[in-house]
Amino acid sequence: MEDRSNLSNRIKASTQPIQVRRGILGFAVTLAIITYLDRVCISQAAPALQGELGLTAAQLGLAFSAFAWAYALFEIPGGWLGDRIGPGKVLMRVVIMWSVFTAATGCVWNLASLLAARFFFGMGEAGCFPNLTKAFMTWLPDKERTRAQAIMWLSARWGGAFTPLLVIGVMSSVSWRITFVLFGLLGVIWAWFFHRAFRDENYPNLSSAPRSAGEGRFKHKPISTT
Repeated sequence: MEDRSNLSNRIKASTQPIQVRRGILGFAVTLAIITYLDRVCISQAAPALQGELGLTAAQLGLAFSAFAWAYALFEIPGGWLGDRIGPGKVLMRVVIMWSVFTAATGCVWNLASLLAARFFFGMGEAGCFPNLTKAFMTWLPDKERTRAQAIMWLSARWGGAFTPLLVIGVMSSVSWRITFVLFGLLGVIWAWFFHRAFRDENYPNLSSAPRSAGEGRFKHKPISTT
């Protein structure tokens, strides 16, 4: 009986690293899709938004530029913060931040409020991919990182490709304002599950250690590789 119990424990320990790595990749893929859903949504909603707010083409262009400038300005600080406090903590914060301002885009009433919503939305999204990359570097073996990056970016591009069809489908049932709120809710749901599963505090970086196991914790203790 004891031998059987020991065998069961060894089997469980050997499969946990695989589950950890799959969990990390699953969260990354899902988040990559959500980023592009939220990002491309405004392009499809632009005609309705422009008409309701009475914006000119130049003013609408400023709203797009507000996102781009914020994204460019805060991408490096977002990555730096991940190095300082850990990618898990940063991802939680930036996802909630951009989700709130995705929903807030559906509540704008003039050009100034639209510019503010899109600027803070871009500020939040800027921290996403640097910290997903940091998570891959910390939690995945060297040989799996390139494949993980490829899968993540493939998912992001497919998310952007299918977003127009999705937005059109949603907007055929609800207003453009409700559409932004619904898309913002997706990020909040992701953050809730991520918070329950992911912890990156109190674990050493494995950059110089063998990577036979994913580092960190997905509802389990660190796994010994010896």
